[in-house]
Amino acid sequence: MEPMDVNGGRFYARPLRNDDEIALRQAEGSSVASISAAREEWLNDTAYSWAICEQTNVNAVAIARYDMKELEVVPVGDPERDLPNDPMLEPKKAKDGVAEGRAAIQRWIDGYLRP
Repeated sequence: MEPMDVNGGRFYARPLRNDDEIALRQAEGSSVASISAAREEWLNDTAYSWAICEQTNVNAVAIARYDMKELEVVPVGDPERDLPNDPMLEPKKAKDGVAEGRAAIQRWIDGYLRP
């Protein structure tokens, strides 16, 4: 399967890109070995990985990986940090991205992979 985005409203999950390497290093405990390994896993349908981002920003707030058994979502850096966002929107923390991103990906897994 080709890598795809998962839209979850305020947060969305997008396939990992080369410029996510720094975020990946800051996501302590993530089982994603590298961007190239994540791409290979996706194309072989062995695991799917994403960067979870806030809707107004392309920077990852979390790294997610689904290995066909378990969904892992790890914050990038401090989960208590405030996210920069539009002042018209409710303030969010990185941990909100973890929770909301996990929920969106889990809905995708349940609805798309396990119909």
